Amino acid sequence: MKIGKYLLLAVLTSSLLGCVSSTDTKRSAADPQEAFSRHIKLAMQYIGSKNRDLARVHLQKAAKFESRARRAKLHNGYGLLYQMEQETELAEKHFRKAIASDKTDSMARYNLAGFLYNQGRFKEARQQMKIVSADLAYERRPQALYILGLAQRKTGQVTEALRSFEKATQLLPGFAPPYIEAAEIYFVQQQLPVARRALEQYVLLAQPTAKSLWLAVRIEDSFGNRDAAASQGLKLKNLFPYSNENLEYQKWLKQ
Repeated sequence: MKIGKYLLLAVLTSSLLGCVSSTDTKRSAADPQEAFSRHIKLAMQYIGSKNRDLARVHLQKAAKFESRARRAKLHNGYGLLYQMEQETELAEKHFRKAIASDKTDSMARYNLAGFLYNQGRFKEARQQMKIVSADLAYERRPQALYILGLAQRKTGQVTEALRSFEKATQLLPGFAPPYIEAAEIYFVQQQLPVARRALEQYVLLAQPTAKSLWLAVRIEDSFGNRDAAASQGLKLKNLFPYSNENLEYQKWLKQ
């Protein structure tokens, strides 16, 4: 399972800035930090909107104002750009250069960890995201804990994964993904009431998925609620007929 873009990329999400005026240009010449920050911000926004060409233009402009203190942000930007272009070796190279330039840059480390996860390098992703999740000031800490939990689960650390998912929901109760992951672990552990509550919370926050419906079928069946299980199964069949979960459901019906 790959991480969705909204979790993977730690980029700026505000609307694109307008054209830079001549006054701004003159001011930037006198203030390299301001110029660097403006171009990095624009590059991140263009990466977020998948405009590779303009992102590259602003990264190149930002590079003209590079200094040792700003190097991490520049390499992080290039890492995101190359990741979007599926130049995986270059992306990893720049993410690691960003961290080497500033080991406290949680954004760059978060992006490296997400990159490693999507490459199937779960142990490395876990190690990097554990460092990120320990940064109490990082604004994406709940998302970091969620991805840490995914990596922990992939590497067999189920207890630790559950703890990470629970912590993510405590920090950001309106963040849906950790609830479904926690619900699955609770279900496997036969903590059925807790599994149902976690799934119900997920349903309140997100649209149904094949994963959530298949889990709902099994939870309701475990409680002996056959009508409710059948209802969830029908939704699964109608909404996600070609999903792996529906195939599992059809096999389950024949047991």
